[in-house]
Amino acid sequence: MNNRERNRSVQTMADAERAHRRATGGGGGLGDVAIYVLMRTCNIMMSERASRLLEPHGLTAMGYITMMSLYSRPENLANPSELSDVTGETRGNMTRICDDLVDKGWMRRVPNADDRRRVDLSLTDAGMALLNTVAPAMRAQADAFYERTFSKAEKASLQLLLTKFSAALAAEL
Repeated sequence: MNNRERNRSVQTMADAERAHRRATGGGGGLGDVAIYVLMRTCNIMMSERASRLLEPHGLTAMGYITMMSLYSRPENLANPSELSDVTGETRGNMTRICDDLVDKGWMRRVPNADDRRRVDLSLTDAGMALLNTVAPAMRAQADAFYERTFSKAEKASLQLLLTKFSAALAAEL
């Protein structure tokens, strides 16, 4: 985390603390809401970091995630609704993301073999080539970031805690 990001994180916590005290009549502070604020701040900064790394390739973080979601499918086919479900993006936003990826030549629309009303998306050869270049670089960047930020034990604990947290959230949905 650079100084700008650290300052923004501290400012976000201070703003959240001020708002919470105001909303609750001044008592108690943030309590465990601070965990949410920290996780949300980290999520935003991680997305911005990924966007900076992907920008030279003409990709956004969500474009990359969308392409990787499609690449993970055995048939390399999915419709926008399925991609929306996988990425958590709204269907309208997923349509915009896919339109951009199609316009750039990394994805194409193909008729669905079983339902002629449905259109699927598939990666083009250019899209697969891009991912084969970008994915290893993203992995190396992530590995280097976590190596300089956490010890092996801390990284293992973080992964365990986030897995537990994710399972608890999923059980509440």
